[in-house]
Amino acid sequence: MNNEPPTEPAAPIERLMDAIDLIEAGNKEAARSILRGLIRENSDFEDAWLWMSVAVDSVDQSVVSLENVLRINPKNTYAAEALYRLRQPDILSEQERNRLTFIRDSSRMIFWVLVMTLLFTVLFDSMGFIPAG
Repeated sequence: MNNEPPTEPAAPIERLMDAIDLIEAGNKEAARSILRGLIRENSDFEDAWLWMSVAVDSVDQSVVSLENVLRINPKNTYAAEALYRLRQPDILSEQERNRLTFIRDSSRMIFWVLVMTLLFTVLFDSMGFIPAG
């Protein structure tokens, strides 16, 4: 007969601390497993989502995790700053794309203004509307 008391599952905060220790030790796969369990139990566990953003393998997964942190707590500055850093290359690319689009569109407009000016000049000159100088 076993005299040991039945073991209860560890409290969520203890499991979170275990996951953090695993991340710091470089065992992200085991940490993800613990974090997934915590998130499955409570999808609004802000700290589990935050640490999941560190434990995942891709930028896209980090973005999803950080977005979940901000869904739960829009004032979480750690998540907001991390998400900004992850998205900064996309933001800069979008700004450059907008700048180049503006230059292209402006060039097209100037081109057509010149073409129309030239056409009207030729048209009015051939009809005798422009006096010979």
